Amino acid sequence: MPKARRNWTEPEILDAIQLYIRTPFGRMHSSNPDVIQLANKIGRTPGSIALKLTNIASLDETLDRRGMANASKLDRELWSRFFDEISETAKKLPSSDTQTFTANAFEAKPQSEYQATAVTGKNIQRLTSVRQGQALFRSMVLANYDFKCAVTGIAQTELLIAGHIVPWATDKDNRMNPRNGICLNRLHDRAFEAGLIAINDDGKILYSSKLDRPTKQKMESLNDNGYIRFPSKFRPDPSLLEIHRSRFVA
Repeated sequence: MPKARRNWTEPEILDAIQLYIRTPFGRMHSSNPDVIQLANKIGRTPGSIALKLTNIASLDETLDRRGMANASKLDRELWSRFFDEISETAKKLPSSDTQTFTANAFEAKPQSEYQATAVTGKNIQRLTSVRQGQALFRSMVLANYDFKCAVTGIAQTELLIAGHIVPWATDKDNRMNPRNGICLNRLHDRAFEAGLIAINDDGKILYSSKLDRPTKQKMESLNDNGYIRFPSKFRPDPSLLEIHRSRFVA
């Protein structure tokens, strides 16, 4: 007699959502060690975890969802609850953490401390500090961009910044919105933060007239075609890119 199919519980789905947001889209398969680890934790097969990640991906409005498996009603409810909870909690956090955070981005030295493994379990849903919020944001954004700079393709994690398109201190509503994030190397992140580069909705990189010619030429040489590489999931919100461009010095 076939074994009865076991329904997914709320804690299991939340675990799967947490895995989804910190896993590059191309690694949502049954041989991924993180998928196997979650399978062992909750007593399911790696294949069932991979299928659930596909179901969850169908909730991501930034993806082409044709052909994807359908998520359950409970999946949808918990997806909304997860992002609503971290968003509402982040709104109540300070505008800055003087030890680890400036108004627009991380300080240079502490950046390498923020790894995907720094925030786990209940802390992912119950943020209690700017540090935790930024750690979770970093893990989401780097996974979205497959741990590569959107401009240069650099994949050395120590050189990557998970920057906000509209800064943490400026827009409380979008502090934890993964569509408000972009993965850049340190040079381009500083330039983006200072309004020396901006990004069109189609991904074209704009360079400010404030850049001297040699600097502009060197920065352009680090990119293949004049456009950023969009992330595999949670594509940047055009309205947030537009806000950033409004502060850009053409």
